[in-house]
Amino acid sequence: MRGYGQYCPVALGAEIFAERWTPIILRNLMLGCDRFGQILDGAPGLPRSVLSQRLRHLEAEGIVARVPTASGGSYRLTPAGEDLGEVCLALGAWGARWRDARRADLDPYLALWMLAQLIEPASLPRDRVVVRVDLTDGSRPNHYWLIADQADAEVCVEFPGFSEDGVMTTDAAWLVRWHTGRVTLPAALKAGRIRVDGPRWVARLLTAWGRLSPFAEIAAARAS
Repeated sequence: MRGYGQYCPVALGAEIFAERWTPIILRNLMLGCDRFGQILDGAPGLPRSVLSQRLRHLEAEGIVARVPTASGGSYRLTPAGEDLGEVCLALGAWGARWRDARRADLDPYLALWMLAQLIEPASLPRDRVVVRVDLTDGSRPNHYWLIADQADAEVCVEFPGFSEDGVMTTDAAWLVRWHTGRVTLPAALKAGRIRVDGPRWVARLLTAWGRLSPFAEIAAARAS
C-alpha cells in the first residue's frame, strides 16, 4: 500500500489507520469479534477479499496477531493494535460530537449488531432475553430479533424459535438515535417515537442498553 513518503508521525500513523475499512475492522476487533466471519458481519459492504487483504496487512504491521485454531484461526489486537484502538475511540468521540448520520447510513441491522456486542451477559436478568424489533418505515427486513444469553448475543432477521420477552416498535432513525445515546428510551417513549410492549423489566433493560455506547454521553450532551 502506497505511503506518504514522510517521516512525520501523523503520516506514518495515517498509512495504517486511514486505509479504507481499517478503522471499522479495528472497531469490530475492539468489540470482541475475533473470527473472520464475526468481523465481516459487523462491516456491511466490506468484501471478503478486502477484509483478507486488510487483515494480512495489519498482521504484517504488527497491529493484529492471528492465532491458529482447530477451526481455522482467530484474530486479536497486539499491544500496538490496542494503542491504535484508542485512536479509533477518539475518532468516534469526534464523530459523536460533530457529525450527523445521513439518512442512507441508518442501518438498523448494524445498530442492533453493535448493541449486541456491547451487552454484558452477566447483566441479564435471566438466562436468555429475546426482544423483537419492528420497524415502521418500510425498511426491509422490517423485523429483527435481538437475542442475548449467558454466552453471547446475536441479531436474527428470521424468527429464531424462542419466545419473545418484549417488542420494540420504532423506525430506523429513532432506533439509531436510541442506540447512539442521542435520545433516552423514556424520552422516545414520551414522544411516541418508540413503543415497548412487554413486562416492565424489558423497558428497564432496554433503557440500560441505550446507554451502552461508549459515545452515548457525548451524543446526549450534544443533543441537549
